[in-house]
Amino acid sequence: MSSAPAPTDTIVAPCTAAGVGERAIVRLSGSKARSLAFSTLSLECKPEPGCVVPATLSLAEGAPLPVEVLSWWAPRSLTGEDVVEVHLPAWPAVVTELVRRFVAGGARPAARGEFARRALVLGKMDLPEVLALKRLMEAATAEDAAEAAQDLIHGETAERGHLRSALLDALALIEAHVDFEEEDTEEVGEKELLASLNRVRTCAENLGKRGRVAPLRDGETDVVLFGPPNAGKSLLFSVLCPGARTTISPVAGTTRDALEARVSRAGRSFRVLDGPGIVSGSSDAATIGAVDRLAMQRFVATLPSHAVMLLVDDAACPVDRETRSTLVGMIGSRRCVSVLNKMDLLESGLSDAGGGQAVHVSALRALGLDELWEAIFAASPSGSAPDLASRADVDAASAILPVLASTADLPLEGALPLLSWALRDAFRILEEEDDQLLDVQEEILDRIFSEFCVGK
Repeated sequence: MSSAPAPTDTIVAPCTAAGVGERAIVRLSGSKARSLAFSTLSLECKPEPGCVVPATLSLAEGAPLPVEVLSWWAPRSLTGEDVVEVHLPAWPAVVTELVRRFVAGGARPAARGEFARRALVLGKMDLPEVLALKRLMEAATAEDAAEAAQDLIHGETAERGHLRSALLDALALIEAHVDFEEEDTEEVGEKELLASLNRVRTCAENLGKRGRVAPLRDGETDVVLFGPPNAGKSLLFSVLCPGARTTISPVAGTTRDALEARVSRAGRSFRVLDGPGIVSGSSDAATIGAVDRLAMQRFVATLPSHAVMLLVDDAACPVDRETRSTLVGMIGSRRCVSVLNKMDLLESGLSDAGGGQAVHVSALRALGLDELWEAIFAASPSGSAPDLASRADVDAASAILPVLASTADLPLEGALPLLSWALRDAFRILEEEDDQLLDVQEEILDRIFSEFCVGK
């Protein structure tokens, strides 16, 4: 559900195409929808939710125009508010006059897409459904319209549906190959298995790309604290995310496992990640233990490719240019905000580390945090991005793609256990977000028995 505040006013708009036709619909949504309908129209009886009530609209010189009124009361309505629809002949002048009267009575003309936005804010639709509705309205071909309609009905993007199906197909082939006799399955060979795994790879790559180019469709933006050990990242993490559990210590390298917290700011949602300090030089790397080195490597390898990176440095003891260049190289094409922490330790309050565009903060004294959030907003993509992937889509792709890559050169028989585990993990991620929690084994067996004559 959106974190935006619930609307308080009443909106009105025609919901059918402009021009002359058989029927037009004028829709009201909001707390005054009922009273406006009652005061503007003459209803023959008290309206009941979901029922058609005959009414009349008085035109010039009192001429009555028969209309029909349909009503739905909050929260059981399209938008979650009281909704009233007036069905009348599609005469442009009359439609315009009815809208004018509703506006004169206190309604506001709805902005484009505002009914759907209210449905989103009040939890009657989720963002994938709103985006599917948008695609349906903008469809240029019958095929595009059919695909968007399926997404709207089933509440998932086509890409997610393709990945879900590909995962189950691949798991079914793996189990048929491993667990059943060759005469039952007509020998599921490497060719069939590789083709199925390639389909999984293609679907996962498509979702991964969608998650990299703009914000996820759940509206959450990743922010990663990144930098050398003991730059104050953990303390900065704690002040950016009040209430998050973390360990803060003056000893370098205290943080090993990645920390994660969610925070809302100015109506937007952020997932903030903190991980181990990054030791970049080979001589420095030799000073850390194997566990710390593994934690650092894993954190770098799993950095979200769509994240805003906060490159945090110690203002009192900044890294040298070579180290900084290495850290910037690890960040790659991700959006980056340079942050100089521990400004309270400097008498002059100035430092040339990180260039002149670095944001100066003191996590200890909670100074410069508003400026840091402003920089994060400036670096993060707009919340009005088009249809993209969800968090689960990206996580599912991340669960399977590295395993497919790492097993590409292994004999298929030896790679199957690892691939099966990764496929199941990716499928579980998708199911948990949808709260479906299907019986994966049952789904796999259904596919096996539908494809092969097992037990004939």
